Amino acid sequence: LAIRVHCRHTERIHEENIHHCCTHPDGQNEVTERCAKETKFELPAPNEEAIEDVTVDQAMVGSCWAKCVFDHYDLLDNNTLDMVKVHTYYKKFHKTDPEYETEMLNAFGNCHSKTETATEQFLSLPIVKAFSTGKFCKPTASIIMSCVIYNFFHNCPKNRWANTTECEETLAFAKKCKDSLTTM
Repeated sequence: LAIRVHCRHTERIHEENIHHCCTHPDGQNEVTERCAKETKFELPAPNEEAIEDVTVDQAMVGSCWAKCVFDHYDLLDNNTLDMVKVHTYYKKFHKTDPEYETEMLNAFGNCHSKTETATEQFLSLPIVKAFSTGKFCKPTASIIMSCVIYNFFHNCPKNRWANTTECEETLAFAKKCKDSLTTM
């Protein structure tokens, strides 16, 4: 089945639903929920509180939420991602799903090396400069989280991918219109 894609026609693309396209085990999460309350960040739904349930745009805007989550799990050391702690976390909490553990560790690994460059690029954006006059947290955690979300969906194993029309259209759109969707 060939899908016709027109990059200017985004009305059929619902990026906020992309987390339904790649199965992941997290769901309800006390830490992300508590951090959302503390930072007034809006999670997608009560049973959709994994970091993969949030779009890249939401993670970038929710810099204080992302920082709170990373601080709770102690994933940053001197504002740098500590891959040993990331490995420890995923090995401890996701040992029943080694494929998910591997995908997330790969995503974090990919993003770890890009953090410094991404932080500089992110901080230079005009909208970020405007935000920084208000209550704005250090963006490192949200940049890493956004990168992890992006990598997770781009590398979703075939057996986890939902072959729904919406997911297939979103994936086709993301591949053809590279700069249109931030999550994909």
